[in-house]
Amino acid sequence: MFSRFSRTLLPAALAAALALQPVLAAGQPQVPQGWTSPFSDVSQGQWFYPYVAVLNSQDVIHGYDDGRFGPNDPIAVGASLIMVLKAAGLGEMPPQEGRHWASSYADYALSRGWVSQEQVSQLDGTASRLTVARLTAQALGLSPSRAPSPFADTQDPYVIALYEQGLIAGYQEGDTLSFHPQDSITRAEVSAIVWQAEEYAGKIHFGSYVLDILPGVPVNSYDSSAFVLEGDRMTYTAPGADTALGIDVSHHQGAIDWKAVAGDGIDFAMIRAAGRYYQSGGVFEDRQFRSNLQGAMKAGLDTGVYFFSQAITPEEAREEARFLLDLLEDFDFDGPVVFDWENIDYDDARTDGMDSAAVTAAALAFCQEVEQAGYQPMIYFNRYIAYLLYDLDQVDQYPFWLAEYGSVPGFYYDFSMWQYTDSGQVAGIQGPVDMNLYLKPQK
Repeated sequence: MFSRFSRTLLPAALAAALALQPVLAAGQPQVPQGWTSPFSDVSQGQWFYPYVAVLNSQDVIHGYDDGRFGPNDPIAVGASLIMVLKAAGLGEMPPQEGRHWASSYADYALSRGWVSQEQVSQLDGTASRLTVARLTAQALGLSPSRAPSPFADTQDPYVIALYEQGLIAGYQEGDTLSFHPQDSITRAEVSAIVWQAEEYAGKIHFGSYVLDILPGVPVNSYDSSAFVLEGDRMTYTAPGADTALGIDVSHHQGAIDWKAVAGDGIDFAMIRAAGRYYQSGGVFEDRQFRSNLQGAMKAGLDTGVYFFSQAITPEEAREEARFLLDLLEDFDFDGPVVFDWENIDYDDARTDGMDSAAVTAAALAFCQEVEQAGYQPMIYFNRYIAYLLYDLDQVDQYPFWLAEYGSVPGFYYDFSMWQYTDSGQVAGIQGPVDMNLYLKPQK
């Protein structure tokens, strides 16, 4: 993982006083069975002992030729860049010939805006605690915190975000908690950060939930820096995906001037065809469905349809699919047909208390019925439903339509369509409308 750690031999610095608390494990990492310290200055009872043990057993960190580890020695900028970025999931990045061995990692961090040119101008210079903290937080995808700082000597929002996640604790000096942002950071401290970053990066963090990553489910590989939002119009500028801008509508938008919609740069429309009432359980046709689908198609837009599901059994989900498929017989339609199961958080609903097995079974039943009829099934969800109310590894053969409002999608897994706002403004529609970006792999 990192072969240059042992080459950074710098003068001794302040004794390690930052006790980093694991964010995902109770206490500290488990020392690997049979591991004995090869370092003259690392022994049981020292706070950093288990971190060094784990990383050394993984061949991530090494010591000096004289047999020391140098836990209190400051670490260089280049070494800290490689350690942190690899812990966050970045692979090998060999340097160009003749350049510093950490230069590729520095270039990557610069391109992401995680460090400044000044911070990486001297890769063999000493790394500050603030530089490493900000780098770690951003590499792990943490958002800057808006909470008041627990530290007396820094208001940095990324440092606060690390503290909130339990990755840093700081110095307790009497009644004051300090971070010492401009102090150098030691090899022991970086070892703790690296272990915790690996643990953090190996899980999905959603609000207060910490979730295991599902093996085999395709992950979000989009370049987050390539999503560009101008007003309410989203584009994706990286190669590898063709994009289209769209809206989704129901009778709530009232009568729509579809010619004006098409003239306002909209490429496609997802139209609610039908749904199930969340209390009575009756199935209904959206009263604007026919005029919306006819109008959108006549205006030259690509179209898809969705069913607002409140199915509680696979049998009900099949009923919903058949109801929708019957509606489509009146149209020359070949777009995606979407299962839109939603939990109702503003009222009592027949779907209250459904678990992931039941929701997943309903989705599968709907999609199988749609697929057998010759259409492309798709599943719509927000992150809460996806993470907590679906077994995604059971339905990942179907494309996902993600609802996550913001300028960058943080959803861990792959998706084909992204509903990024519910407050778009489009000609021909009175009031706000949901906006979507469709991302299709380039052929």
